[in-house]
Amino acid sequence: MEYKISMNDLPWDEKTWEKFCKFARKKHRWLEFTEEKTVNICNKTNFTEYEANIIVRGLLDEFLDKNFPLKRYIPPQISTKKLPITTNVISDTYLFLSLKLAMLQSNEKACETLDQYFLDIKMNYAPSFWHFYDFDEALMNMVDIRGISYCDIMPGEICGIIRGILEDGQYATIHLDEFYLTEKESFDTLHLVRENLVYGFDDTKKVFLVYGFGKREKMETFEVSYDDFLFSFEKGRRFYFSGAGYLKMEWCYPVTRIGIKDCDRFQLTEKYLLKKMQEFLYPEKSKDVNGEIQIYGSNVYKWIIEELQGISNRETIDYRTFHLLYEHKRNVYRCLGKLKYDELSENTKKYMKEYETVVKKFNRIRIIYMCKAGISTEEIRKNKIHQTYSLGDDFVHKFVHAVNFELEIIKAMLN
Repeated sequence: MEYKISMNDLPWDEKTWEKFCKFARKKHRWLEFTEEKTVNICNKTNFTEYEANIIVRGLLDEFLDKNFPLKRYIPPQISTKKLPITTNVISDTYLFLSLKLAMLQSNEKACETLDQYFLDIKMNYAPSFWHFYDFDEALMNMVDIRGISYCDIMPGEICGIIRGILEDGQYATIHLDEFYLTEKESFDTLHLVRENLVYGFDDTKKVFLVYGFGKREKMETFEVSYDDFLFSFEKGRRFYFSGAGYLKMEWCYPVTRIGIKDCDRFQLTEKYLLKKMQEFLYPEKSKDVNGEIQIYGSNVYKWIIEELQGISNRETIDYRTFHLLYEHKRNVYRCLGKLKYDELSENTKKYMKEYETVVKKFNRIRIIYMCKAGISTEEIRKNKIHQTYSLGDDFVHKFVHAVNFELEIIKAMLN
């Protein structure tokens, strides 16, 4: 087995690349280097791809620390900037969604527009995917995102780049190695590169204002010093494969500049909400699109139940699946609560309380799953997919009961 490890995430000049190649050859003569800034490893010692990355990236880390030490960031003038965010987001199942929601929910028009989303579920299945269950949402249409590649960022310049984005009145997302951030659960214990939202800075305190995973894997705001910010970004650049391997894909960026688009106002009505609930209850048929199976609405339950029962050998369920299902019910109930009670039909009023029970049942399912699967916060950070065949019949029974209860309540509301 041979591994080709691209090193194009740094803006190399020819002289520096040659210097690195010479440095690395002294350590491991069996490494091969190409003009395309790639290091080849002929796997004579049965390395895994992860171990191969550790070897090559470790050499890169040593080389850069020795020859190009980072310089402390000094802002051009003393100022502060703080853009609005909302920390109580309507979904935190997926980090890439919750970071966008923190921005959008702080904008009045965008917040109203969000009421038309997160009211249905869909599943996209292909074996190579890293997650399968999604909300029916279109957040990408609400934001203007421009990515910045690693190779476009000179070492040591990230603080100035992020500061410039914020001064322009736009938000920034950035991937940082949490091992070096005291505000993170992974601090000093686990190298984990993950995305964060930067919404401000304070030159008097020499900190960036950041929103993302904090202690105990809770989404929260915290401050990161300029020194730690610079260091954790550069280390994350060198070892991004530890947690953010997707950054090697063309359409994924370690840093993004995000602006909120001017959204059309949306007025949530009982008619619209019941229509979305009907679409969830009686979804369109599943279909195969270029080898990708797409399943909609309540039909996803069949797939989940078959996997829980061991009928299917697919591995689509992880700890996020049941969290997403719970957030779907919670958001439907949130939208019910936003409607003017006096203007609701008697049937909707009658079953609102019952739907609150639906939310509670799926919240309990989420908690039981975490306990049954024995998933700790450390395992959540290290792995995404967890085997579920040891959960037992009792859990499957509780899940099926919750599903049937929900579907019966929706049918009653629609009558």
